[in-house]
Amino acid sequence: MKALKALVIVLGLLIVAGVVLLIYGVSSKLGPRPAPSAAAGTAGGATASFGTVAVPLPGGAQVVQVLSAGERLVVRIATPDSTELVVLDPARGEIAGRFSLAAPTLAAR
Repeated sequence: MKALKALVIVLGLLIVAGVVLLIYGVSSKLGPRPAPSAAAGTAGGATASFGTVAVPLPGGAQVVQVLSAGERLVVRIATPDSTELVVLDPARGEIAGRFSLAAPTLAAR
């Protein structure tokens, strides 16, 4: 009988501890989040600076739109013949890629 009482007490304490841990886990997920620091992704905690990055534009091109896409910027550039999307990576200070949206030319048969 003493063993049964001890088992019930131990299991009761485990249930109470589990409920307390569950409440702590839920409350820590619902609490306010700290704002990410600007130096979060840099080595040594120093803010990296990449200076001036030149993005070459074709002749007669005009910047039509700049959009934020997650961690990157997308710049839409219009020329008389086509539209181009330039994907910039501000964290590294470089051009991540380009998309050329030119209309296909019809070949004479």
